[in-house]
Order: sequence, then structure tokens, then C-alpha cells
Amino acid sequence: MTFVEETVTAADGLRLYVRRHEVEHSRGQVLIVHGFGEHSGRYAALTEHLIRHRYGVTAYDHRGHGLSDGLPGHVDRFDEYEDDLDRVILSVRARGQSQEPFLLGHSMGGLIVLRYLAKERKPIAAAVVSAPLIEVAVRVPAHKMMIARVGARVAPRLRLGNGIDPSVLSRDSEVGLAYAADPLVNRVVSTRWFTEATKAMEEIKQWAPRITVPLLVMHGTEDKLARVESTRALFEQLGSKEKELGIYQGYYHELFNEPEKQQIFDRVSTWLDKHGTGR
Repeated sequence: MTFVEETVTAADGLRLYVRRHEVEHSRGQVLIVHGFGEHSGRYAALTEHLIRHRYGVTAYDHRGHGLSDGLPGHVDRFDEYEDDLDRVILSVRARGQSQEPFLLGHSMGGLIVLRYLAKERKPIAAAVVSAPLIEVAVRVPAHKMMIARVGARVAPRLRLGNGIDPSVLSRDSEVGLAYAADPLVNRVVSTRWFTEATKAMEEIKQWAPRITVPLLVMHGTEDKLARVESTRALFEQLGSKEKELGIYQGYYHELFNEPEKQQIFDRVSTWLDKHGTGR
């Protein structure tokens, strides 16, 4: 296995930090798309599992996240995330990989992956989404929504605390402690990001029938950040002929960091094995 750190240049010139793990005679290439506020380095255990199962893994930091360029917690358009994903996919294909890649997205990364699939921008072998951000678990009060909308027009880069409580990420308390101490975790969000993400979540509910790629969707019932009921509803609307829904009773938001994460890892690799071309 070869590990490479590099950057991919986004359409507007921002540099996106990329971690790449190359595997000889791989079964396929998995591209990890992380959630809001975090970074690609938090997927080390999942990456190790995929490598053991002979998958090459590419993970990158979103703009404004981790080691990538950009104002933390801000985008002018939510589509910028999808454009960046497209650039990273191009970089994977440019290395001469003949297989169509797999996408794996968590939380906001799940939303990005779903929107990407709905737009059919590049051929994808199959995808996995974990706790996709279709709707926030706790509804935002109307007055805060109005403040955000006004702020997005008059002060789009105004940033406030994102309100993510590390203790609700996983039932493993060490995960929350590590998240709270991680200097690469972003803890702010801009008013423009808020309105753009809200619009993006509403759009994907309408676009779900367009998605036809084989898709594994997973969510924990005790997720305090992303609403599990919205994931169930979206799943029913998916156009994919091959789709699976895994609902995990009592699990929190970060399935890949729960005490039973090996169970989740195994389900992911089994799904990839079923839909890969490099078996």
C-alpha cells in the first residue's frame, strides 16, 4: 500500500487537500466524502478496513475544512461542494484507474453524494451514504431562519458557532473528546452556508427519483443531528433498482465511530464487493 498526500485545484483556484491510499490489484477505488465541520483524517479506521479488503481509498477535505483552502464554514453556493467532488473524481480517473469509483458520504457528505448522483455528472459504480443530512434532527426556530436569510443577503460571510455538541456524535465518549480537542475541526458556520444548505436539502427531496446508482443508506435511530425519518422517506423515493436501507437501533450520528463500527465496516465492504468490477 502506498500513501500519498496531494492537492487538487478546484474550479475557482482553491486547493483541496487529498489523502490517497493506493492498493495493488485493488477491487476498486473508494472516495470518502466527509461531513460538515470535520475532515478526512477522521476516517482512518474505515480506511484501514477498506485497504484490508483491497480497496484503494481517496479522502479529501472540503473547502473551508481541515487542510483545504477556503473560509471555514462558508460557501457561496452549495454546488461548490459538488464541483469540488467532481474535480477529485477526475483526479482519481486521471491516474489511469479503469474502474468506475465508489462514493461514500457521511452527513453533509451524504447530501453532497446524493446531489451528485442525482445530477449524473460522472459514472459511479455504487455508493454508500451514512446519516445523510436531508433534514436537521431539531427544527430551527422560525426567528432564527429569518435572521439567517437576512444575514445571507447583507452579511453572507458572517459566521457563528455551529452548535455541534461532540457528545452526540457517538456512544463512545472518547470520540466526542477527540473531536472537541481536534484543531482541524471547524466550529463555525456562515449565514450563506445555512441558507444554501437548507435549499440543498429541500432540492434533494425532489431529486431522489433521479438517482439510479446502486445505493446503501444507513442511519442510527438516536441521531441528534440528522433526522432519521427524513432518510427513510428519501429512501422510498430513490430511483435505484438496487438499494438497501440499514436502520440501527440506538446508534448515534457517526456510525463509523460507534462501538459496533466493525459491523458497519463489514456491511460497507460487503456492499462494495457485490457491486465492484474488480472481484
